Formats: sequence, structure tokens, C-alpha cells
Amino acid sequence: MTRLEKISRLVDKADAKSNKRARKKDELADHAIAALKQLGYARTGLRDIAEMSGVAVGTLHYYFEDKVDLITYCVRRYKAGFIDEMQSILSDDIDADQIVERFIKGLSLSIRRDAETHRLWYDIRTQAMFDPAFRDVAEEIEAGLIDLVANFTDRLGLPHVDPTPVYLMLDATFRFHLQKFLAGEKSAPSNFEKQISNAFALVVDAPASKG
Repeated sequence: MTRLEKISRLVDKADAKSNKRARKKDELADHAIAALKQLGYARTGLRDIAEMSGVAVGTLHYYFEDKVDLITYCVRRYKAGFIDEMQSILSDDIDADQIVERFIKGLSLSIRRDAETHRLWYDIRTQAMFDPAFRDVAEEIEAGLIDLVANFTDRLGLPHVDPTPVYLMLDATFRFHLQKFLAGEKSAPSNFEKQISNAFALVVDAPASKG
């Protein structure tokens, strides 16, 4: 075996080890989310997560520095998937009316399907106001959500619209109806659709800013 072949084998072996570690981290994160979305950040410790994941606490410490590291990894992983799913709606070659309808229905479906995981995001975002350890991940995720809204307004042919106020309006309405749904109000997702559809109608009809 030549020197180059040996180096190549070592690189392949290192890549395989790295990929295996990444898969294991993702697996542990998925189990951790199952615990966190039920109990919330404050009431969940590494021991609780380990127990629900069927692993030793030491295993979690091997892959994650501490509870904050694990939770930020979980939230990043989930919200990245959510943003990708919503971005895929905007990539479809359809007209503006269909884009609005599908985008709203995608958000509504997410309330029904992923309410507890969204609750974890709002929990961590609130914790970021008290704990600096969560500030970077909260800002990173919100920047991604604002970019999502910017893509949405661009697809509607509204480059003059500042995406940040649109995001804030969307977020407040989403969180309000998410809370209603978690409290047992089954009509909350459909109520969200109605309210946000009316709000988007105003955005689409708004004149361009001259300032």
C-alpha cells in the first residue's frame, strides 16, 4: 500500500467516525426533544433526558458539554427542519395567491402537529432574556425565521415590505393560537388561518413606503 493510499484510508476512517458521531448526536437529540417538549427546560435535567433516552448520563456528557449544549443543539435541529419545510413551500412554481394559502396552511399544520416542540422554542427564547447562554441560538433562529418571511414577501412581489414587522405579526399570532391549542382549543389552528389570512391581505394591499 502506498503512502497516499494509507493517508486516504485514514481520512476515510476519520470521516466515518465523524459521521457516526453526528448520527448518534442527532439520535440523542431526538430523544431529548421528546422529554423537553413534555416537561419544558426548567423541569428537565440531564438525568431525566438520559432516562427517557435509555442511555447513561455519562453518554450524554460524552456528546454534549452540558444541558445548555444539548438543548441548543435540539432546538437548532428542530427549527432548521421547520424552516426548511416552510422554505420548500415557497420554492414551488405557483402564483402568489397559492403561495399565501399554502404558507398559512403549513403554519397551521405545524401548530397541530408540532405544538409541544414549538412550545419548547418559545420556552428557550424566553430563557434567553435571563440566561446569556441561550442568546446566540435564539438570535440565530430568529434571523432564520426573518429570512423565511423575507423570502415569502419576495415571492409575493413585495420587495418594499420590511420582513421584520411581518415576522413579528406572524410570530405573535402563531404563539397566541399555539397557546390556545395547547390549552385544548381544537379550533385554534383554523382560527389562526382566518386571522393571519386577513392580516396578509392588508400587507399585500399596503402601499410602498416612501421613507
